[in-house]
Amino acid sequence: MKNPASYFEIPVVDLDRAMQFYSAVFGYRFEREQIHGNEMALLPIYEGQEGISGALAQGEIYVPSKNGSLIYLNSSDINATLNKVKSNGGDVLLPMTPVGELGFVAEFEDSEGNRIALFQNHE
Repeated sequence: MKNPASYFEIPVVDLDRAMQFYSAVFGYRFEREQIHGNEMALLPIYEGQEGISGALAQGEIYVPSKNGSLIYLNSSDINATLNKVKSNGGDVLLPMTPVGELGFVAEFEDSEGNRIALFQNHE
């Protein structure tokens, strides 16, 4: 049996602004696509690595929100990532918080008004 999640999409209002934000914060490089009439910026997928990937998605059906589903993005240094979030126009919603033996989490608001979470393991 496979893990439940296979792909995600983060709704955006301004794809260029969102790409700039996520590139500045995480260093992501994007591949632009048009899928089902919607503009997409595909996040990287690293072959042979654990986890899934997704896209920034702009279109009529994509509405950014701080409510609803929450995606967790990996960070090797949550505090450094949160500093980049703040310096690129985002807001910290939940500072770095321990989650027992699993590691740490945090939450931020991105350039589009989405609530996004971060995860850092204990390594």
